[in-house]
Amino acid sequence: MTMSSTIHTRHSWLKMMVLSFLICHLSFNTAQAQVRLGVKGGFQLANMQFNTDALRSSNRVGFSIGPTVKIGLPVPGISVDIAALYDQRDLKVQEQVFKQKSLLIQGDARCGAGIGDVLGIFIKAGPQFSFNVGDDIIHWVKDGDSKQFALQETMLSINLGVGVTFANHFEGAITYNIPISKTADFTWHQLSNELFDETWNHAKTRTNAWSVSVTYYF
Repeated sequence: MTMSSTIHTRHSWLKMMVLSFLICHLSFNTAQAQVRLGVKGGFQLANMQFNTDALRSSNRVGFSIGPTVKIGLPVPGISVDIAALYDQRDLKVQEQVFKQKSLLIQGDARCGAGIGDVLGIFIKAGPQFSFNVGDDIIHWVKDGDSKQFALQETMLSINLGVGVTFANHFEGAITYNIPISKTADFTWHQLSNELFDETWNHAKTRTNAWSVSVTYYF
């Protein structure tokens, strides 16, 4: 066996040892990650704001509920939670009140600290994707004026929150949701009896929301 082939063989063995170490280290870290399943539910106060002074913003109450999973990473105090929630809230546009029904997919990165499993505190942030599962277009007529409110089929927003954990099973959090995309388009038609003409008006809306949630982990 030549010296070059011997060196090549040693390098191959060294690469295999390094690769084996990395695989074992990754497997160890994966095993150390803690996965918890739970159920999350809560109430919210949604503030719908229009991009025109002709329409007033409205505050309405809603609720959400659904399964969630928390993945504790090998780094102390760092975890990720992913939730799929059914969300229902009332929206008011002028004199009309209707229900917005959505499926929310939330993914939050969390950082926290605690006293064992007794009590802890954390902050979290992450994106939220909202998919409309109810009526996407609401049409009504008032005093001869035709009005239409068209919800977006998908919406993107950001969640920022803070919370506490109790007894390793219960969790309470306060979250503020900031929309990135618009919530809906409002179009209304007005007929002037004096001028015998008609005008079409258009406005966009975004919906911010405060929510208080409680989660139970099994």
